[in-house]
Amino acid sequence: MLRVSQPLNWGGRPVFLGGMPIVISPLFINLTIPFTLMKLSLPLITACLFAVSVCMAQDPEYSFKEIYKVSTPAQLSISSSDGNIEVLPSQGNAIEVFFQVKKGNNVLKISKAELSKELKLTIETTANSVAIDVEYPPSTWTFGFNDRMRVNFRVLVPTQTACDLRSSDGNIALSGVTANQRCKTSDGDIRVSSIKGDVFGRTSDGNIHVTQVTGAIDMKTSDGNIRLENIAGNATVGTSDGNISITKAKGEISTSTSDGDISFREIAGSFSGSTSDGNVKGDMIELQKSLTVRTSDGNIDISIPDHLGLDLDVKGESLHVPLTNFSGTSDEKVIRGKSNGGGIAVNLSSNGGVSLTYR
Repeated sequence: MLRVSQPLNWGGRPVFLGGMPIVISPLFINLTIPFTLMKLSLPLITACLFAVSVCMAQDPEYSFKEIYKVSTPAQLSISSSDGNIEVLPSQGNAIEVFFQVKKGNNVLKISKAELSKELKLTIETTANSVAIDVEYPPSTWTFGFNDRMRVNFRVLVPTQTACDLRSSDGNIALSGVTANQRCKTSDGDIRVSSIKGDVFGRTSDGNIHVTQVTGAIDMKTSDGNIRLENIAGNATVGTSDGNISITKAKGEISTSTSDGDISFREIAGSFSGSTSDGNVKGDMIELQKSLTVRTSDGNIDISIPDHLGLDLDVKGESLHVPLTNFSGTSDEKVIRGKSNGGGIAVNLSSNGGVSLTYR
């Protein structure tokens, strides 16, 4: 079996294509493909994937939908106190909004007019923008979970759309658009992928996963892990309680966590990492400007390209740092000086071991 899966998060339903079981969900897809299917021709596989997209477009797991014609570049704003938000790209010049109104695990078949009687729904449009605001009356929070109404959003937008997505209690997923993006939730995960533009994200309690972004990244969570992959642009990420993992990034990278490990590989540019309680391990394929890593309780293990001019400032309980063409001072716990004539600032500090290798 070849299994490609992500968490199912929107009342998915099973369908079958030529005996192949597929779970369709407007938020995520769980796709199981028998190995023998891999031997089929590319056109057949493409046709299967097209059929999947058609099934997604026809999925009945929503209460009602609204379509707004817009010019591009477009703008989308969604603000909700309680609910998931997903934004996907589409062809054409329209913003298509699927409203999924739920009580407990049940999707309600109600209209826009009926929903407006239950809570305050404000929709404002211009020639190139759509702004949706959902406000829950205080009475909706006095009942149990199964009696509480919750509005999730799945939105199809033109590729050139800038989004401002806010939820007090829900996950946010955004992919495939070209413009600067903002995501904020007080309690939920943030997933961002295939973006050309700057990305800003905040969550008080949730994980952050960002992949395939060309632009600057500013992401923080108070309690959760952060993972970045395939980033072309400067990135600043931080968590108060969680691990940070970065793979294939080019730019000035800054990371911080109060309680967690930091790992990175295939980084080209400069790097800064700080953790109060955790290890730092990484690989720089190209080092520019500076490398700064600090941990109060943990080890540091980093590799960088060989033959670089370095200004070394290294401190730790045990040091494993080759001193090539070195001038300066060094002992078992402190190294200060220039390697290969100096140049790039390398500051490593730990109460544990510090290892710097050249390759």
